[in-house]
Parts: sequence; C-alpha cells; structure tokens
Amino acid sequence: MKNKEISKILYEIADFLEIKGVKYKPRAYRKAARNIEALTEDVENIYERRELKEIEGVGESIAEKISKYLETGELEYYERLRKDVPVDIENLTNVEGLGPKSVKKLYNSLGIETLEDLEEAAKAGRIADVKGFGEKIQEKILENIDAARMGRERKLIGRIFPLVQDLKKRIQGKDVFERVNIVGSYRRRNPTIGDIDVLALSDDSEEAMEEFCNLNDVEEVLAKGDTKSSIIISGNIQVDLRIVDEVSYGSALMYFTGSKDHNVSIRSKAKGRDWKLNEYGLFDSNDERLAGEKEEEVYDKLDMSFIPPELRENTGEIESAERGSLPDLVERVDIRGDLQIHSNYSDGSASMREMVENAEEIDLDYVLFSDHGPSLKIAGGLSEKEFDEQSGEVEELNDEFDVEILLGVEANIVEDGLDISKDWCEKCDFLSVAMHNRPKDATDRILSVFENYPVDIWVHPLGRQFFSRDPLDIDLDKIVDKTEEEHIAIEISSQPERLDLDWRNVKKYRDKADYVISTDAHSTTELDFMRFGVSQARKGWCNEDSVLNTKSIDKARSYLNG
Repeated sequence: MKNKEISKILYEIADFLEIKGVKYKPRAYRKAARNIEALTEDVENIYERRELKEIEGVGESIAEKISKYLETGELEYYERLRKDVPVDIENLTNVEGLGPKSVKKLYNSLGIETLEDLEEAAKAGRIADVKGFGEKIQEKILENIDAARMGRERKLIGRIFPLVQDLKKRIQGKDVFERVNIVGSYRRRNPTIGDIDVLALSDDSEEAMEEFCNLNDVEEVLAKGDTKSSIIISGNIQVDLRIVDEVSYGSALMYFTGSKDHNVSIRSKAKGRDWKLNEYGLFDSNDERLAGEKEEEVYDKLDMSFIPPELRENTGEIESAERGSLPDLVERVDIRGDLQIHSNYSDGSASMREMVENAEEIDLDYVLFSDHGPSLKIAGGLSEKEFDEQSGEVEELNDEFDVEILLGVEANIVEDGLDISKDWCEKCDFLSVAMHNRPKDATDRILSVFENYPVDIWVHPLGRQFFSRDPLDIDLDKIVDKTEEEHIAIEISSQPERLDLDWRNVKKYRDKADYVISTDAHSTTELDFMRFGVSQARKGWCNEDSVLNTKSIDKARSYLNG
C-alpha cells in the first residue's frame, strides 16, 4: 500500500507551503493527507479506477499530483519545494512545541535546517534570543530533542492502524499460519508505537518465514531465522515476526504484549511462589509446566483475574486483579453518540448531510455538530448568521434521519471570555469550549469561562499534539474540580494526533470527572476514529458509567443541564 507514503508527502507539502507563508493551501493538503492515511483500501486501486477525486479533500490539483507520483515515483512539485525550503521539516516538527510556523521562524532567524542545527543552537543559547521563544522554551526544546529522535521511529496508532490491520490480514491469509496476533505497544493501544511486533503459530516455521519475508511490500529483509525474522515494509516500518509453539502461545502473547514494567512485576509474583514465568510458560519449582497455552490460564494460576492488554502498564492493575476488582471496561459498542463532529461550515471536508448519513451507517443514535467559533479564522470559524443557517439545516435533516442531530459550537477561550456572545451560547444544544493558544494565564481564563458561561463540554483539554505541541501548562486539579462543580464533561478526543485527555490523566480523575469520547471528525472517514478514544478511555480504567455518551441523549442532557 502506498497510502502512508503519499500521505507523508502531502503532509510535508503542507508544511513547506506554510513555511513559505502560503495561505489556505496547507490546510487543503493536510485534509487530503489525513483522509488518504485513514483509507483501508490501497490508494493505487482507487487511482486505477480513476476515482481519486472521490476521496474527501482530494480535488483536481492534488489528484493530479498523486497520479503523477504513482505513475513515475517522483513529484517535481514536492522536490521543488524541498529545494526552496531546505529544512528537515519532518524531524524538526517531531520536536514537541515546534510546528511549521516555529520552524519557519528558526529557519529565517538562525538558519536552522536540521535536528542537529536545532540542538547546537539550543545548547549555545541562541534560540532564547529569537522573538517568541525565550529561555523556558529553549530548555523545553533541548529536553524534547531526544524524544523527537525517537519519534522518527514511532508512529501514531491511529494513523498506522489501517496498515497494521491490512498486514495482519495478509499474514493470516497464508495457509501456513494457524494463528496471528499483533502484540507489543499496539496491542496495549499505546498512542504511539515503534516497530510492529507479530506473534504467530505455525507447524512449518521455515515456510512461514519464507512467506513473511516475501510479502509484496517488503523493502528489506533485516534478519531471517527459524523462529524470528525482521523486515522493513513500505513507509520504512520495521515488522518483527516470532513463531512459538502452541503450548507456549499464551505466555508468549502475554510476554511480548508487555509492558516491560508489567512483566517484571508479574514475574516477581511468580517468583514469590518459587515459580518461574517467561515467554515459554509458567513453571513450578520442579520445572513442571503449570500454564502457558492461554493467557487466561497464566493469570488464573497466579490467582488473578484476566488483565486486559490496555491496562498492562504497572499502574495498579496487578493488585486489582489479585483482589478481583478490575473495572468492566467501556467498549466501542457501548458508545451511542458522538458529541463533537465538524462540517464544511468550518474546517470539515464534508457536508452536514454526508456526516449524518455516515453516522447513521455506523449506528450512532445522536451526533453534535460543533463547528469552530468566529475567532479561529485559520479553521474557517463560522459567524452567528452561518450558525443560524446551520440550525435551519439541522431541522430539515432531523425530519429525514433517525439519528438525532444536535447543534453547538466549539467556542474559543479568549482573553475576555469566549469568542461568541452569551445569546449565541443559549442557542446551542450543547456548548463546547477549547483553548487554541497558550497564554500564561490559561488556568484563570478556563476557570472564568466555566463560571460565567453555560459550558457543557471541555474539548481536547490540554491542547497537545504528538511530536509537535506540548500539553497546556495548567492547574488541572483545580479545573477538574470546577468541571465537577459545574457539571461540565471532559472530552477524550479520538483524533490520533491528540488523544487528549491522555490516559494517565483519565485514570487519575475517573472518580470525579465525567467524560465524553468524541471523534472531532472533520470528514466522514474520521467518524471511525472513535475506537482510538475508546482505547484511551480503557487505558484510563473507564467503565461504561464513566462515559456520558454511552447513555441516551436524554440522560446525557439531564446531567449536562444539571
């Protein structure tokens, strides 16, 4: 599949254009990149059917560029931009806190083109002298450079998900494989993953390795052995395959799922009984096998309930499993509505009708349109007049569809409150608010808005974006207390770049916060992102009752209006 390769080029084109100061086009390229990345079908097949323009966000110009690249393996427009802006945009924007605009400023001010240039300038104290940076940001950049280097090897789970699913399907499709599992951080549903780790069962490991190393997108075979092989597939992604015996499959599944800290802790429990636990099984003091064929057997022998993979981070799950008090985790099928989606009234790529049609196809009971408020011009923020037009369209659509359509707005928290009037707030079925800049008094601004406006949902609360933007520096304890007092729900965003609120904070506040899991979908394909938000809620130990949009709209409304 060329999807990842093409989306990467489109993302970089967007970044180069932004550095050059081009308006509007970067957003168009990012939309196209995002939608191609989310495809489950190979973009080459779509090209062969001459249906590239059927992909949301892909117009005539972008379709031509994709066609050119697929036909020739080159794209002159992209290469020209790289020459015009000789900046290693991918790796520089992997540094948390640096986006294309920051990279542009550092390039123009200090000639920084690479990660090495950035590190040298930060260590020399030159970044602090650039307007808008300062010593604190310089220190943060230095701290985050190592993470950025690691980020070159890590992928967002939501972006790599279609590729992994396709890979698993292709491996399973080979007759020589009896069972296949993707393990590691992917199985634990961590927000980012490195290599793809595959565990498999086969009676003929030699043939299995031959099939694996000859998959159609293999670019390089790094190692090929009897029980382990490693390959590089399209997109420079490493895939490791291990083949184990059936009698050890469960213990191997447990071991290679991790996390390392979970494994260390659970092995110590076995050791306390004078037993031994490793990837081959659970053994007593006489080296007799006690369990290993199934994960559940291993946990059971250790007097624990089964621990779902998402929880295996050594954050109390082992002790809870011993007590039999693990939560009954929320599942995707529990979700009844999506309380943040966008349309082409602001920066969405689909009409309200198209979004509703797709929501109905995936059996949602209700959706909330919350297009951006007027101050967020870069996202095509809508006016109150446009909101009123939306309201009329919602009435018409509600007469036509079974899914209940609600209307709100994603209002921007600004210096003196919100970017919409209180009268406008009252027109909303639910009012969502977010902060899209990073003022020093962010905590006070958020608290003031919660006290003075009829806020229902606080969306992408910390404003983080992986590899490019740090979380807001706010007093989260104080703000969560205020959400509890004011009956304001906290969003767990399903957007792969965000997954915000992050799972650690979800777990920390789950006894006092009420969460909604929303997709923040800007296209019809992104409505499927819900699975990623649910995974973060599960990692945060949420059960069904912790999440408002597992309830009927009347019950959700009753809480939020309470």
